[in-house]
Amino acid sequence: MEQYGQWMWKDGAWIEPTDANTSIMTHAIHYGSGFFEGIRAYHTEEGPAIFRLREHLERLVRSCAYYHVTLPYTVDELEQATMELIERNGFEACYIRPFVFLGTPWQALMPTAETKVHVAISCWPLGEYFNKTVGIRAKVASYRRVSSTMMPMQAKAASNYMNSQLLKGEALRDGFDEAIALDMNGNVSEASVANIFLVKGKTITTPSLDCSVLDGITRQTVMQLAREAGYEIVERHIGRDELYVADEIFLTGTAAEVTSVIEVDHISIGGGIQTVATEMLTRYREAVTGQLPEHRDWITFVKSAVKE
Repeated sequence: MEQYGQWMWKDGAWIEPTDANTSIMTHAIHYGSGFFEGIRAYHTEEGPAIFRLREHLERLVRSCAYYHVTLPYTVDELEQATMELIERNGFEACYIRPFVFLGTPWQALMPTAETKVHVAISCWPLGEYFNKTVGIRAKVASYRRVSSTMMPMQAKAASNYMNSQLLKGEALRDGFDEAIALDMNGNVSEASVANIFLVKGKTITTPSLDCSVLDGITRQTVMQLAREAGYEIVERHIGRDELYVADEIFLTGTAAEVTSVIEVDHISIGGGIQTVATEMLTRYREAVTGQLPEHRDWITFVKSAVKE
């Protein structure tokens, strides 16, 4: 448990990672009733810089609301707990995981008014999720992305990620790094835990939200940065065949940041060119470390914000 630092925050209290236990009769274990976020803090000369912290926590609240779960803490309280957690653990950079789950008591599928809503936050150092220098190889998965007519795909609900496990597992077993899912209508949706973008000339296209796509915060960020760099951004339905003839493909996500896809289904994409992906990654890392004055409001610096 050393990788998680000395402290975690759970239900308003500071606990050691070895004490982060819960009952096997927890509702979330039996029915998947959990909600989470993935957030990153980056090392800067001004202290750890948390990227778009408030937007992530506000989405956590929305994810819970889809399932009629009310958090017992405000966004302000969760912000403060997150900053103090990083400071207590002494991390200069880390991955942050706020998590909400339904506990006990439970007797059936639906929780009762007495079922406790737990909120926890942990953090740990995180290296590269993908090899961004080389780029990654992907395959179009046989499993489809769950339709938003079945479950709210704008919620980062733990249950949604069983679908992602199937996608990723198939890709890894078949010798690829990542999976690309199609929606129920055969349109390109997203990767297992990342959004997808296709480049053609000066146009960058990404699946529209009605393709079972999570409106990722990194997705929103890269779209804005790309527009500022002079690219046209188009959100629409994308056919599978368009993947193979793109100039470039890249993925975006908190862990993935901006990662180039150089091959799909054994077909080389644009000869392995990563020009736009590299440009977007450079701009993104400038943004997350507070180097873009026009976007300093995206950053929460831990040392300047933690209460004494």
